[in-house]
Amino acid sequence: MRNIVVSEASGPYIETLPVEIVERKGIGHPDSLCDGIAERISREYTRWCEEHLGGALHHNFDKVQLVAGEVSVRFGGGELLKPIRIQIAGRGTPFYNGQAIPMETIAIEAARAYLRETMRYLDPVKHVIIDCFAGRGASELIDIVHQVTANDTSFGVAHWPRSGLEEAVYQATHYLNYELINQFPIGEDVKVMGLRQGNQVILTVAVPFIATRVHDPAEYEEAKRGVQEALQRFVSSLPALEGRTVRVDVNTADHAKRGDFYLTLTGTSAEMGDDGAVGRGNRITGLITPFRSTSLEAAAGKNPISHVGKVYNVLALEIARDIVARLPEIQEATVYLLSQIGKPLDQPLIANAAVRVRSGSLTPGLQEAVRAIVDEHLSNIHEVRRKIIAGEVALF
Repeated sequence: MRNIVVSEASGPYIETLPVEIVERKGIGHPDSLCDGIAERISREYTRWCEEHLGGALHHNFDKVQLVAGEVSVRFGGGELLKPIRIQIAGRGTPFYNGQAIPMETIAIEAARAYLRETMRYLDPVKHVIIDCFAGRGASELIDIVHQVTANDTSFGVAHWPRSGLEEAVYQATHYLNYELINQFPIGEDVKVMGLRQGNQVILTVAVPFIATRVHDPAEYEEAKRGVQEALQRFVSSLPALEGRTVRVDVNTADHAKRGDFYLTLTGTSAEMGDDGAVGRGNRITGLITPFRSTSLEAAAGKNPISHVGKVYNVLALEIARDIVARLPEIQEATVYLLSQIGKPLDQPLIANAAVRVRSGSLTPGLQEAVRAIVDEHLSNIHEVRRKIIAGEVALF
């Protein structure tokens, strides 16, 4: 019998709180770039090992750091003065059964591929220098991967569903990154900070404009106004914010009289003045939610077989989603999973599902139904590993 505890959520419902704050960093933010690179390296390394060695090996490429470069930008153009530096650290298995694994080559090529696919104005060769310092992992952790047991004593936690503000912040960032970028001269390094005070919602949005595509202050202001109006219409139409007033503010640090405009050459602040690191950005839910239970683990780049900081956080979100989807009586669920190093991952020290019932209280029958869902997901933990390796789950 697994140690599964189903309890009733304590405290007020998120939607009834007088204040709520939510943040999401876009795909071009320096922290998001580091997360994406780390995870791409993990997937490519795992794929190489499966193809050449028949299975995944221990690795934790979760120590990617970005050191900002320097540029000179102006309306209509700009020059790179100092390239961005990306430093890949972490641990892997460089040799296995006498065969060398090209860890450094895999890592650097994966980083370049991710940048090339993610950023339309950033050249991963011209604008970036990539170094790999990854070393060999501890032998006891290498063995743990083969045994498929927890490599750490740690926990994963996630909640579902998103609140109205959480949904709005997530959708607004996605809209900027994948829709408005095709309509306006903007880059991928957007950030949306959401505030809900009572029924009023304010989204403070940072949007980089591409210097080579904006030729003067008037054109910049026109484009910024277009982005603001499009985003205002989009967010105001979201069902998640029905009945609430919404205001969208874009690039509030701009000051035309001082000549302060958010212009970039590459579409990311990483080109000058903004460093990045794995784990400093969006959590496993895709958001930064200070009013929710959350884990500070950096999921991206960790091995998908035995690393609790990755597997348990993804699994917690999958369980929470499934509870809400399958049990209409449940309004929301928060799932906590705690491991012990060296113990089987499908046998956590404790699994706790804290659920909020739509009406009434948590009955024994509903409690058992939730417990059965948690138990089912733990029994099929291999499916979570498969999804991560296949890139079917978003980690940030």
